[in-house]
Amino acid sequence: GKSYALSKEFMYKVKVESRLKPDVPMTERFVNIMSDVPMTGAMIEQAVTEKWAEYEDYTAEAIEKIVPWTAIHRTLE
Repeated sequence: GKSYALSKEFMYKVKVESRLKPDVPMTERFVNIMSDVPMTGAMIEQAVTEKWAEYEDYTAEAIEKIVPWTAIHRTLE
């Protein structure tokens, strides 16, 4: 199989808007999602939500909006 050292074929840069409480300003962050297959918007949202849970610093923040930003397709030689 492929080595994990190799980058995956697709990379999606996603803008995530989140906030700690409804009355505080929105925080914007960019999250990179790697995939071996093309992803739909719904798949990207799911991946971001799962990844969010792994960031201990961010989990307290509620995701308000997920905006797919750029998609990079690497052609693997």
